[in-house]
Parts: sequence; C-alpha cells; structure tokens
Amino acid sequence: MSWIKRYPIPAVFVIGLTVAGCTGAEPADPPSATGAGGSPAESSSTVRPTLTDAKLQPPSQDNKYTKAGGRPAVVVDPCTWIPDDTIRALNLDPATRKRGRDLIAEYSFLTCDFAANPPQEKWRLRVDSGNVTLDEVRQKYAGKYENVDVNGREAVRTVKNGDPTCAIDIKTAVGYFGIEVADVAGSGSATPCDKAMEYARALEPVIGDDN
Repeated sequence: MSWIKRYPIPAVFVIGLTVAGCTGAEPADPPSATGAGGSPAESSSTVRPTLTDAKLQPPSQDNKYTKAGGRPAVVVDPCTWIPDDTIRALNLDPATRKRGRDLIAEYSFLTCDFAANPPQEKWRLRVDSGNVTLDEVRQKYAGKYENVDVNGREAVRTVKNGDPTCAIDIKTAVGYFGIEVADVAGSGSATPCDKAMEYARALEPVIGDDN
C-alpha cells in the first residue's frame, strides 16, 4: 500500500502539482541526484532521460522539511522515467498518466498514477518512489508482509484480507520503488497480487542498476 495512504500527512506537505504544471513554464530539468542536504547521492551518477510534459515534472526536494529529515533525495521519478511503451506493454494507457500526491517532507515520495486499457478491465496502477526503507515497511507491517523477489531485487509484498489492492515495494539505493495495484471493478481476470507482480517485474528495470 502507498506509504502516503498509510501515514496521513498534513496537507501543507503534500505537493499535488508542480510549479511548472501550474504556470505553463518550461519543463524543469530532471531532479539531480543529491541528498536532502545538497550532497551528491551515491545511488546514481547517471542522468536518465525523462518525459518532458511540464505537468509531469517532479517537485523540488529542497525545503526545510527534507533538510530536517536528513534522508537522501528520491532519484527515480515514476512519472518521468517510465516510458510509454512499457506502460502499453502492461495493457495500461499512457494517456492516463498523471502525477499523484507527491510528498516532500521528512520522508519523500514521488507518485504517478495509471489506468487500464482497455477500460473495461478497470485495473489501476500507482507507482511510488520514496526514501523509506524496506526495513521500515517491515516494522510497520510486522506479521502482515511477505518477502518476495523481483528480478533479483529484494522486495516486500503487503495486502489486506478482502482488500482489492496489493502492493509490492522493491528495494532501491535510497528506499523503495512501490507498485500498488487495485482492481477497482472486480474484473476477475487476475488477482491484484498477480497483477502487482506482473507489473513489478516489468517496471523494475526502469529503476536502473545504479539505483
């Protein structure tokens, strides 16, 4: 499940839209691989290509809350790192891509939402990239998680009994890359966790070996 959903945060910390998306300014450059305090992050030294729509660009991670938290910056941004072809291969619609409720505070998350194509299947995908560790996920959900492997990466799967959502959080250098799948209309074509693992295996390469 999304860490944002699991840990409600005062609205002042949640970034819904980037400045570029609101003003029509030119797209911002991809976020630099720097820690919350401005030092280079060891997890990535490679500049990755990004989608350029101004409305998709991530918010700045440089504020008093991130500096106070002392956590590394989030490097992988799902809204600008996941190619359209990858989304189409999962039978999702790239045109539904939109930024979720980005969280930039003591811990930070960059979020992107996608919907299914064709629409009658009604799957919804949320991807979170954050600087909360898998150990913190395990501590929060002691006895309610399962350790899994995604393309050789350590990961944690969490699901509530009777809940039509399933989340798989994949370990990254600064935290985790989270895949949350919801069957919003009871499509019945697969279980949410089957879909979550399918999506996780397809999206894991986007993280990059250096992250």
